[in-house]
Amino acid sequence: MNSSARSNWLIPTGLLVLAAVPVVAGGLRLTELAGGGQVLPDGERIGSAPVPVILHIVGVTVYGILGAFQFAPGFRRRRRGWHRAAGRLLVPCGLLAALSGLWLTLFMPRAAIDGDVLAVIRVVVSVAMAGCLVLGFVAVRRRDFARHRAWMIRGYAIGMGAGTQAFTAAAWVAVAGPLTMSGKTGTMTAAWLINVVVAEWIIRRRPVTALGRPAPAPAGIAPSM
Repeated sequence: MNSSARSNWLIPTGLLVLAAVPVVAGGLRLTELAGGGQVLPDGERIGSAPVPVILHIVGVTVYGILGAFQFAPGFRRRRRGWHRAAGRLLVPCGLLAALSGLWLTLFMPRAAIDGDVLAVIRVVVSVAMAGCLVLGFVAVRRRDFARHRAWMIRGYAIGMGAGTQAFTAAAWVAVAGPLTMSGKTGTMTAAWLINVVVAEWIIRRRPVTALGRPAPAPAGIAPSM
């Protein structure tokens, strides 16, 4: 199997694994909000703002699962109509996830180990994700597919931060014990940074057009091909 064929299933599979954490956690939260028994901690605080929580979970779930297939080059090339139709759904779902996350950060009561620094970082991340999606949408309307791809990769990387946070938090617990306020801030920030760094590496490594062919990289990015 050549590298192109492998990427057609490795990319969505890897992204679905990353999305599994927020999707499964969101499903458990929806079950709790629907009247099921409490499974996850902090249920009383989450239940204080059910509507934005539900909107956030729905946005993240659709964005995480459907978005995973947008980055497989062969799938995108063979199913261009599907790619465009899915994109029309993904942009509003991604914006819903980002803006509801922003609302929850600003207005919902904080968890015991959520400090001011983490709140500021969450605001920055939410605004950055929304900005990436808007810039990606503007780029595709201009048929600038290289910039569209770059901004959408950045937006997805930020949006799937919760998947990487599960690993960084687990590493902290294994080494230092239960999460503290500084530990939670550090592990969540590290996860977002890891995702952003990987996204930038992907963008610079192999820029392609919407048809899967090599294309000029966005301004300031030199192709390495």
